[in-house]
Amino acid sequence: MRSVPLDLKQKLLKRFYGTSTDNLPQIQVIAKQASINTLITEVIHEDIPANFGDVAIRQLPGEAQPSLVYAVCVDNGTGSVYSRKMPAYAEQEWEFVWSIGSVKDVAIEFDGDWRINPKKRYYELMTEETPYIFFIDGSNNLYVQKWSDVSTRIPLAEGVSQISVCRGWQSTLDTGVDQGLIIGYLRDDKVFYRAYCQQSNGEYIWETENEVTELGTGNATLCVFRTNDFRVGFLTENAGVMNYVLSDRTYAGQAMPPEYAESWPQDVKVWMNNVQYYYPVFSEHGEAIPDMPYLACYAKDEPALSVIEHERIGLREIVITFNRMVGGINGAFENYFTTFPVRPVESCVWQNDNQLKLTLAQDLGQSVDFTITVSECHEAWQVIDGHRMPIEATAFVLAGLPIQTILRETAMVTPIAGMYINIKTDHRAYLNESVTVNVESTVTLPPVGILPI
Repeated sequence: MRSVPLDLKQKLLKRFYGTSTDNLPQIQVIAKQASINTLITEVIHEDIPANFGDVAIRQLPGEAQPSLVYAVCVDNGTGSVYSRKMPAYAEQEWEFVWSIGSVKDVAIEFDGDWRINPKKRYYELMTEETPYIFFIDGSNNLYVQKWSDVSTRIPLAEGVSQISVCRGWQSTLDTGVDQGLIIGYLRDDKVFYRAYCQQSNGEYIWETENEVTELGTGNATLCVFRTNDFRVGFLTENAGVMNYVLSDRTYAGQAMPPEYAESWPQDVKVWMNNVQYYYPVFSEHGEAIPDMPYLACYAKDEPALSVIEHERIGLREIVITFNRMVGGINGAFENYFTTFPVRPVESCVWQNDNQLKLTLAQDLGQSVDFTITVSECHEAWQVIDGHRMPIEATAFVLAGLPIQTILRETAMVTPIAGMYINIKTDHRAYLNESVTVNVESTVTLPPVGILPI
């Protein structure tokens, strides 16, 4: 009988140590999108067997960074939703929010609008308040609903084994170019998907089912993802091999930054040949006021655009009145200026032809000077000689209200006759006395402080 070498025995013991002692490691790994490839480990809950589900990050319009993250897991066959505030620090734990019910697989994703960050020159997804929930029930039917509102639940497909969801890109200029909210799923080991897209008429609908025929059959897992060059992709595992396909790019208004042309013609001359007059003739005049791009002839910008007055309403609203007519595209102007002191801006509303109403997200003291520094903006305009022209780079200083102090007051003192007696005892006793009579006088009380801001 042959004997097994001792070093081989030690290797075999190490190889099966975890299984034999029921001590296999169990971890959960969450991948997040960042400027570099990042893997972080998060404990969502303990002592509950779970199959990892999906995560979705919320960044509302007006927020400079994501503020909340949701995670959905399958706990013992039950879909559970958890939340965590961002930025995420070690002391902020995941909190249970609500339960979906009995499910086989789940996915979660926000819908929203892509908006360019004018300072950092990249697009950010400004999400809705609540996400969409996708799940497979016990009969392998795929459903979608808006957050916890069961009345919005609709079926999407039957015979589904696995799902994955991703918000695709959408053109900022062409309404009909929208990859949509894409839910991918496996059925009979084939890859299918449906998309919730905005149509050319502005309506949102769930489009019909499509098959990704390039991935064929035999697919075991599926992941729908988005790339930074304005595509979406489908990644599958098939017989131990990873396969993926990519969509076309949504170039319209996204892959390249917008460019504008300005024209400054001088000594313009117009010739008309073969002019014929017919009587009676009625003179007609037409005026074209383009929105974008701006191309017009006009006099010098004198005087320069300025603020003639402003009104502070409470601690968060300011109505600014300019020296000429102004206007702009709703929801655009706030991306082209900064403030000092720094205050997040909830909304900018153009009103009364020459006014802008700012609503701040944080309080601003009534006596604090507020400076608005504007970069050149083609999505807001000033009217010069009847033509809309872009607001040039400038700065507006909104002076604070004067600080009110305590009013000076005058107090009258009534004369009183009195006597002051001082008695001192030493080695020998003696008496000193004096009489003091107050005469009529005036006391002025100077201010000692200011009213609180």
